[in-house]
Amino acid sequence: MYPDDALADVVLFDVPREADLLCKRLREQRLVWMHVREGMQFVAASLRSEPGDLAALLRSVEAWVAEQGLPRMQFELDGRSYTLRAQPAFLH
Repeated sequence: MYPDDALADVVLFDVPREADLLCKRLREQRLVWMHVREGMQFVAASLRSEPGDLAALLRSVEAWVAEQGLPRMQFELDGRSYTLRAQPAFLH
């Protein structure tokens, strides 16, 4: 068993700034907490069993990324790293 097996249904977002604002936004819809691993802090968001929940979560975070003026954010799902890019239409 790997240390992060307990995070199988969780998305970890590597938030460069204002992590508390992302937590506050996501808490309205799901279980969210700050997760520390190897000295790095992540916003952890649980996935619900509903169809399309991952897509809904990523759309919400994508909009937040754009609102914050960030071009992209790294996230982890099932032990793999991905990049979420803000859509040009969302950028100010």
